[in-house]
Amino acid sequence: MNHKHLFFIALLLFSTLLSRSAYGLTVSEEKKYGREVFAEVARSATINNDPYISIYAQEIKSRLEDIADMPFPVVLTIIESNTVDAFATVGGYVFITTGLIGECDREEELAGVVAHEFAHIKKRHIAKRLEKQKFINIGMIATLVAGMLVGDQAGSAVATAGSASAQALSLKYSREDEEEADKEGSAIADKAGYGGLGIASFLKKLRTIGGDKFLPQYLLTHPYHESRIITLENMWPDSKVTVNTDFFPYVLVRAKLFGKVHGPGMDEILTNRYMRDRGDPVNAYAASLVLSGKGKADESIDIVSHINSPYRHLFLGEMLVNAHRYDEAIKALRDSKDPVGRYLLAKAYEGSGNREMAVETLKAIVSHGSAYPAILYRLGMIRGRMGDHGQGFEYLGRYYLAMGRYDLARSNFEKAISQYGINSHQAGEVMRLMDSMETKKDVKK
Repeated sequence: MNHKHLFFIALLLFSTLLSRSAYGLTVSEEKKYGREVFAEVARSATINNDPYISIYAQEIKSRLEDIADMPFPVVLTIIESNTVDAFATVGGYVFITTGLIGECDREEELAGVVAHEFAHIKKRHIAKRLEKQKFINIGMIATLVAGMLVGDQAGSAVATAGSASAQALSLKYSREDEEEADKEGSAIADKAGYGGLGIASFLKKLRTIGGDKFLPQYLLTHPYHESRIITLENMWPDSKVTVNTDFFPYVLVRAKLFGKVHGPGMDEILTNRYMRDRGDPVNAYAASLVLSGKGKADESIDIVSHINSPYRHLFLGEMLVNAHRYDEAIKALRDSKDPVGRYLLAKAYEGSGNREMAVETLKAIVSHGSAYPAILYRLGMIRGRMGDHGQGFEYLGRYYLAMGRYDLARSNFEKAISQYGINSHQAGEVMRLMDSMETKKDVKK
């Protein structure tokens, strides 16, 4: 990404938010501005498209949200980036990178980071700073966006300058904000069953693995994490994880492999782990993914067929779908209850030519479309091919809405209304969706 694009992001955010410089932000304004920042991130970055990562992260978010008493519904977006980063912005929007997920050894660490971001939203830290120092904080938000999106030297230079500015100008409030977010976030995580030490464990890891280049933005601007670790450990001396986190190691494998968190040698690293310990189900799943990606379908399927794991049928179905052996995949996945398994089952039905069952299966998991918009996209495409153009356009509109592409969402919704007929019940539902959208148009790529 070049300087021109970076400055465009900063200018857009500045012009959007500065107009309220003399007043406090209302709840509706926070939601509006949050949507606009989300649209810029979604337009400029690559949103993660892995069903395991996206849906599993959403389940963590939902578990935290159920007990957090948040002022806004939280929108959690996973960004495909090697950067180890997380940040929350106004209106309930939280962004986590696959790079950060790949650095978490345990689910409670990821949950701790997400809960920490929840606390920033709950306590309105960013909104309060915007109310007091709009110009500074708008630049900070733009830097966070740019820092996540840019990997070249130009982007790094902008991010470095922005971080230094943010650090110098946030000393009065930021230590208090971070300590409050640690306290509130650890309490949220503990109540949700993750214990209160997830964020402390993650801070320790970052301290150990190589310094500031791995640190998220909220740590780069506040380099006093040693005292924060001590405070958290004193707060939660007997903290325990009570939720089932057995599936997280498999999600972590996908983040490392598909997110390329540690570079191009990951295939060999994961394969060697399997060769050293073939009985470990996580190692076996990782090796099967590597082999599947290299087109070695039979070897991949053979490995997952013998995995000693309660998720064996899910993994077997996945490898069979990858190998286009759809009838076998349907048999393996037919009894799956989790949304990832149902999504793979829908792909198997579609691949076998049974579009009706593919649609029925996808509709049963449509509530997960906000976490994994590909569900909505696939529904729209299949319904369109089946001749139901109204539903086809509606689901495509829902997909683009979830992706922050508001102009494309509006265009598809308008086509859906035309297909349904303006006075139909279906058109009324679509119009209500359109009414919830802002009139602002996103910027085309």
